[in-house]
Amino acid sequence: MSLAASLRRVVWAAHTVGGCGALILLWAFSVPGFSVIVALIGLTVLAVAALLWTVGAQLSHSAGRTWPWWLLVAPVMAAVTLALLVTRAPLHSRWELSRGAFEAVAARLPESTAATRFDRVEAPARIGSYRITTAYLVPGGVIFYEKNGAFFNDAGFAYLPGGPSPSLHNGSFESPMFWPLGDGWYGWTASW
Repeated sequence: MSLAASLRRVVWAAHTVGGCGALILLWAFSVPGFSVIVALIGLTVLAVAALLWTVGAQLSHSAGRTWPWWLLVAPVMAAVTLALLVTRAPLHSRWELSRGAFEAVAARLPESTAATRFDRVEAPARIGSYRITTAYLVPGGVIFYEKNGAFFNDAGFAYLPGGPSPSLHNGSFESPMFWPLGDGWYGWTASW
């Protein structure tokens, strides 16, 4: 096998492994908060891709070549992945695919004006593409807890048409941070 053929194999392996690692990492951040185990797997796969890319770059340099254009694919993939993570695109995209299912569940729940504080309500274990552990009717809306959470914290979705209020803080729902998903829906994380 020629050096050029070896070089192409190593670089395309780096691109393939890097693409898989990027997809795994994007999936890890498609939940409110992020899935730590999945993120660690994605980062490990990306480290292997970086090693393969470095070997490919070194082989290219050893062959006396200038930097070929295809060595730029991995850095561009890394920049695109980082931009998607910073803009929370994985969460927003996955949420949009599941929004209708959440709206259907929220429409079947009792009026939130009847809520005294955090009143547990029945919710499906899976809503859209998310696994839900529990749901609570709260003054002004409903809070859904998502299974993956945010490592040591809780995370999920909330339907709060009037927006989040300070009255949502309680002993087990401390310092909640909300970010809007549109039309009264929010992603959230909270300490416990």
